[in-house]
Amino acid sequence: MRSDEDRHPTEDGQFSRHEPPPPTPLPQGEGGLKRRQPSASPAPQDQAPLPHLPVFLTVRGRVCVLVGGGDAAAPKFELLRRAGAAIRLVGADPAFAETAAGAEILPGPLTAGHLAGACLAIDASGDDRTNQRSAALARAAGVPLNVVDRPALCDFILPAILDRSPVVVAVSTGGAAPALAGLIRQELEALIPPGLGRLAALSGTLRDEIRRRIADPARRLAFWRRLYRDGAADRATALDLLDRVATERPSAGSLIRIALGPGGEQDLTLRQVAALRRADLLLVEDGVDPAVLDHARRDTPRRPPVRTPAEAAALREELGQGLQVVQLVADAVPQGTALLAAE
Repeated sequence: MRSDEDRHPTEDGQFSRHEPPPPTPLPQGEGGLKRRQPSASPAPQDQAPLPHLPVFLTVRGRVCVLVGGGDAAAPKFELLRRAGAAIRLVGADPAFAETAAGAEILPGPLTAGHLAGACLAIDASGDDRTNQRSAALARAAGVPLNVVDRPALCDFILPAILDRSPVVVAVSTGGAAPALAGLIRQELEALIPPGLGRLAALSGTLRDEIRRRIADPARRLAFWRRLYRDGAADRATALDLLDRVATERPSAGSLIRIALGPGGEQDLTLRQVAALRRADLLLVEDGVDPAVLDHARRDTPRRPPVRTPAEAAALREELGQGLQVVQLVADAVPQGTALLAAE
């Protein structure tokens, strides 16, 4: 679990100082089909499998069993307490049990009855025989189990976290290198300002108002970007920005064409990575290195490049609404093919 000390944010100069290259000219052509909504394409088949499913589990008011008590159990207890769990502490030493305010204290060893009604269990005892017993009982009861420092016995792991509540960033190495996950979290602490949680909480109070005032999703996204970039201090400042965005004409979008060499992801420039991160839509040719797509947001829609006049007309309409579009072309695809096909 992370410490609560906050660091002053430092400027992330890796990509923010670079502007994307000039937009590629829009494809010309006739066609009058209505604008289609971008649709997400399936994930590339050759992506590495995830060792775990990343989830945030609601445990507020639910029973969570914690086995053991001591140095390893203390941070787990605090994490469960902050998440609002009903903690059932089993087999803790008396000194630790005295500090476990609000927990249900039960003597060890762990039994099947201790796991009744539990949504998860954590074994922080540090004892091999206790670990094996916990694993056998939890499997039989169907209760997901985490055993501290024993990834082979774990059904789930507890990642290193950066807490800017309600913004919480989790970093995991799949249990392979917890120390590395902690170091990555420390680097993120310097990049994510402590005030981001306050801004996220403010955003939650504005969502209904923004949906009512700004119907177009692209313009709503533009508002959120400006809000987070400017760092509105209070609701009044945020509503003033909303008034300006709701009444101003949407800025023109851009179409940026990235031709990838044989090195694929390794050939990307800093400007191109920045453009991928900002993209609202990706036009992806066959043969593009899947690793390149990892630099874009996971929720960014992906579809094949423009091939027909109707698709060209739809794309021009999307750009007119302010979408930032990136077209990715593999090195094997002749330059200009995707654009000429739509003319």
